[in-house]
Amino acid sequence: MTLIESLGADNAYRIVAERRGLTEEELASIEASSPERMGSVTGNNFLNARRRWASRAPLEDPEILERTMNRHGAWLATPEDEDWPEDLRNLGPLQPIGLWGLGDRIGLNRPAESNVAFVGCRDSTPYGNSVTSHLAGDLAAEGYGILSGAAFGIDAAAHKAAMTTATNRPSTVAFLACGIDRSYPRAHEGLLRDIAESGLVLTEVNPGCSPMRHRFLQRNRLIAAMSTLVLVVEARWRSGALNTAHHASDMGRPVATVPGSVFSAQSAGCHRLLKETPAYIVTSTEDVRQLLPASSPPTGDGGAPPVRALPGEASDFIASSASDTHCDLTQVQQLVRDALPFGHPVRPERLCAAAGLDIRDVIPALAQLESKGMAENVEGLWRCARVQS
Repeated sequence: MTLIESLGADNAYRIVAERRGLTEEELASIEASSPERMGSVTGNNFLNARRRWASRAPLEDPEILERTMNRHGAWLATPEDEDWPEDLRNLGPLQPIGLWGLGDRIGLNRPAESNVAFVGCRDSTPYGNSVTSHLAGDLAAEGYGILSGAAFGIDAAAHKAAMTTATNRPSTVAFLACGIDRSYPRAHEGLLRDIAESGLVLTEVNPGCSPMRHRFLQRNRLIAAMSTLVLVVEARWRSGALNTAHHASDMGRPVATVPGSVFSAQSAGCHRLLKETPAYIVTSTEDVRQLLPASSPPTGDGGAPPVRALPGEASDFIASSASDTHCDLTQVQQLVRDALPFGHPVRPERLCAAAGLDIRDVIPALAQLESKGMAENVEGLWRCARVQS
């Protein structure tokens, strides 16, 4: 982002793709305008980062990207566009370079004060789904946009309730951790299509990119930045939903959570938030309203009458893989493990672009993952081990 702001997107791309280096004049310009950022464009850290970025260059052919966008009816928004969300600028250097989207982009720059984020675990309980449907449905009926991540469980319940009762557009916004040309989870292909018709589907990840663990954590900052309140309905002790909540707290946004049974693992993270952070307890739509900006609801007329809870659907429940965190892995090992295919094995070079790493980092990481029983070497090709420890 430092290079883009100082030198423009085209020059920044040529530099990070190792097509040319930084000139003395450019370094002097960066130092004069942002001396605190000089460390990000010099030294070994920059050289290592540039090796990672260069490995992705073959994935970013403009003509291929344009064909992909046209095929899926997608569009690209950048900070230079008039409808760029102003709230994302508050992220500073962590602001995304662009957003790929599906749906009518007329509501792209809707202010955060009009949006409420719902996050929670994938293996939600009927209690969690019912509470989510009730609260999200009420708020959508009053004109608020409902933001979430299109996952199973709490995310899906929030999106569906919003589309059922919404009085404003976009009714709901889904943030992906993969390319705009992919549906993840695969079972939500229809749901994402419905969201694109009445709301927006957004991602900062280029078309063709797979959903990887670190990308879910990265996208959480976007959900927090574009909402006025983050509501955690159900979350396990080490849930990614807590990451979104922490992003919101760091931005000065209120965080609320719904209490659950002390015997429910799906509520352990909610109770952890209440103990460790200044999160609020909510048990009704009125509790949520008390945490929203004092101005009238986005519809300007007080909104529609509250709706009752929508029934949860058992088909939404699946076992969560969030507990499979492998906390003993280094960041490089985790990136390589996430890039490994489960089916046909691939050459190590294929993993470089997916993981955003240099081959000198990938090779030793593969050997380390193999020793842990997480990677399998098949005649020089690699894939996830069929039975992981």
